[in-house]
Amino acid sequence: MTDKPLIQTRGLDHVHLYVHDRPAAIDWYGRILGLVPYGKWRNDDPAPDHPVFLAPKNAADHCLSIFIGDRPTGGDRTVAFHATAAQFIAFAAALPHTDILALDGTELRAEGFHDYGLALTFNFLDPAGNHLELVTYDHAEAREALSQ
Repeated sequence: MTDKPLIQTRGLDHVHLYVHDRPAAIDWYGRILGLVPYGKWRNDDPAPDHPVFLAPKNAADHCLSIFIGDRPTGGDRTVAFHATAAQFIAFAAALPHTDILALDGTELRAEGFHDYGLALTFNFLDPAGNHLELVTYDHAEAREALSQ
């Protein structure tokens, strides 16, 4: 291993997710995680082999590319979203929610977070069955609020 990398990236650009109902997925990601379509293709209805990019409102970069198709299987394909303590606590306060299921398909509940010491997480599914994670590294603040 060398001391100097070939290039230094700016960070993760985006993640590909596969869904069967792209309009429903766009709606779900908007209502649940505040992600909205980012940028435009040459027309309003991209071809099935072209993604729709989703990003937080007013973001400089997109984070999800939504494709139509079967989601890949095998291995861990979790997509994690970063949250502040306040956002994590607000998410927990909204649970249970009819549109948010735990990885086992049951209702995700506020007490269903995982405490890894340095981070707290919720693991859940999108409507297409993609594995998602909401994570906060503001663990002390979030842990204290959720323990009350």
